[in-house]
Amino acid sequence: MTAKKTLVIVDHPTYDRSNANRRLVEEMRKYPDDILIHNLQSAYPTGTIDVAKEHCLVDNTDSIIFQFPLYWFTCPPKTKEWFDKVLTAGWAFAGTYHLEGKKVGIAVTCGSEENDYTAQGIHHRSVEDYLVSMQKAFEMCKANYIGMFAIYGIKNNDKETAERIALKAKEYIEFIKSVKA
Repeated sequence: MTAKKTLVIVDHPTYDRSNANRRLVEEMRKYPDDILIHNLQSAYPTGTIDVAKEHCLVDNTDSIIFQFPLYWFTCPPKTKEWFDKVLTAGWAFAGTYHLEGKKVGIAVTCGSEENDYTAQGIHHRSVEDYLVSMQKAFEMCKANYIGMFAIYGIKNNDKETAERIALKAKEYIEFIKSVKA
């Protein structure tokens, strides 16, 4: 039996202007046998999520990563809509658990520096604290939350930031591989 690909659900409301998320996708494209990239914005340009299609994608994978920029201290609206429409009672919880045992993680990009996401920093909380509702949803669906991959300090679009993002993109592939292991 061949191993299933890791499904990476990408959401970025302004993907064409993204420097980090686009670079992560470019790096993932080098591994088509291991990673299935699913961009919510391009898959649903009219905005209507095809729940049956999403159920099929989830059912045919063992691991899922949700990748997005931290967007007003949470996930972008399309990711939230995905949770609301796809993780339904009777399919994801409350009787039937299609995510049960699946490894699920989060990959997030942040404009602010990592030390800004501490009790002493300007945001007063960690990024994982801001995303606890997603983690709770995974728990309710009996998925195995494996953690978060974050890239901080990406608000500048200069050579130094681009080089750091390129290095982090390679680390991201290792994170994805660890999810599958």
